[in-house]
Amino acid sequence: MCRSTVYMSTADGVLELMQGVVRIVKEEDRLVILDDLGERLELRDVRVKEINLMSNNIVLEKE
Repeated sequence: MCRSTVYMSTADGVLELMQGVVRIVKEEDRLVILDDLGERLELRDVRVKEINLMSNNIVLEKE
């Protein structure tokens, strides 16, 4: 199974939010991020900036 690391792009740089991510679901105004251990992270008003399938990295940014 492929697992990704999710980052948030900010004016100060890129911050790691979660490792081992296996699923991201768009629900209304939020993204729900789930990792391989069942941990859940909900983020509001964000969008995907980049998905890199070679390095398994996903970068988000505020809308």
